[in-house]
Amino acid sequence: RRHTPRTPHGRGMLAVGTYVAARFARALPLRRVATSVAAARLSSSAPFARNAPRGRSRSRPRRSFDRSSSPKDLLRDVVSPAAARQQRYPADMPDKNWEEMWAAGLNPGDAFDARRAEPALADLVDSGALPNGVALVPGCGRGYAVAALASSDRAVVGLEISETAKAACEAYLATCGDVVGERAKVVVDDFFAHAPREKYDLVYDCTFLCAIPPGRREEWGKRMGALVKPGGELVSLVFPIGDFEGGPPFALRPSIVEALLSANGFEAMSLTEVPEAQWARGRQEYLYRWRKK
Repeated sequence: RRHTPRTPHGRGMLAVGTYVAARFARALPLRRVATSVAAARLSSSAPFARNAPRGRSRSRPRRSFDRSSSPKDLLRDVVSPAAARQQRYPADMPDKNWEEMWAAGLNPGDAFDARRAEPALADLVDSGALPNGVALVPGCGRGYAVAALASSDRAVVGLEISETAKAACEAYLATCGDVVGERAKVVVDDFFAHAPREKYDLVYDCTFLCAIPPGRREEWGKRMGALVKPGGELVSLVFPIGDFEGGPPFALRPSIVEALLSANGFEAMSLTEVPEAQWARGRQEYLYRWRKK
């Protein structure tokens, strides 16, 4: 059976925030998925289970920051002063709910917050396979992925639509050591109008594509094509897998991401099904890596 959520009307800020959180936390029946990429389609729905950590915990050593090894004011040069000043909220997206949700109180582990960087991303970072330079994390939330990607060779910009989320991200980044403190920042801006001075070497999308209305997905693909420099990489952690109705989170499949990116100048590098022990939010994920032509 398909599940169509009822949207709260006239219930105030807390009700809206509670509704969005419930969409991420509610568990619905889930059919077993074949392990082959070609069979990555579900006929039943299942938004995320509550985000308890799975598998072994990851403790990554903090690295010292060598100021002489990085371009001067790299983050300032990438994010234009206008983008840093303007606090834009897209009028045609129902994302004002995100600020209401954060302001109502979003604790680590609630809704989409996984308490940590996604294990699949952490493994990819540890492998040393990702490009250095400057990275972007749209919809960065509390900033776990921003911190995981930051290094002496890579600066990271986290993008948020919520001022409260920005404050939570800054508080978390402040606990992550000198490297993250020097090489990571978060700004409030509209992804669809985000205009950096230079294109990005790397973009990581995990909780953003699944959160925007499906009607804006083609625009997402075009913006990614405009934001990633030739030879740069886009990493998409594809979830929640399914064909259920309603959201956020809205259902995704690798084939949806493929159609969006291949039409905007990207070529696929690899598609990997994430082992169940590494699922960040209690359900199936695919790690899709793309290179900009």
